Amino acid sequence: MNLHLLTDDLLLRLLQASDEHAFRELYQRYWKKLFTTACHKLKSKEAAEEIVQNIFVSLWEKRATLQIENLENYLYIAVKYKVINYVASLMVREAGQKQLAGNTADESTEATIMINDLHAAIQQALTQLPAKTREVFTMSRFERYTVREIARHMNLTEKAVEYHITQSLKLLRVSLKDYMVVGVPLIVTLLK
Repeated sequence: MNLHLLTDDLLLRLLQASDEHAFRELYQRYWKKLFTTACHKLKSKEAAEEIVQNIFVSLWEKRATLQIENLENYLYIAVKYKVINYVASLMVREAGQKQLAGNTADESTEATIMINDLHAAIQQALTQLPAKTREVFTMSRFERYTVREIARHMNLTEKAVEYHITQSLKLLRVSLKDYMVVGVPLIVTLLK
């Protein structure tokens, strides 16, 4: 069978049945585009390669439970968030290295404290959300599900999912306003 003639949807079904050939076809179909996107954002071939590899490893590991409407969109969103996480971890590492080197110890300590405080503030804000709203928000922002996928998974209408996301964003914007003032880029991304 010529797998390159199959649609992404059919390949995804085969992937869910643990078909390695379907996985290889999806990898060949998308790895270069994803790599180019990540490389453009990061200006590092090694980091881009690692990110793309991690995305495909995750795709294989989660194959049995995948509920993807549009594979290409899913993969590009995965790249976007992996790049954000990579840049954030780089910033934390650099702050730590500066601290170890004795350069601007006060600044790096302050950055580390701010990141820890931010993480705690996000967790605290999430606990203020009603259970269903928190679950919808978590699926949307942390697990990268689409509105349609969340609606299907939680047996809700798409409008209801959008309502829960809107409500969570309103509360989080209020709860995290102090962090937005200082220009924390991850908060801006989270609250989009």
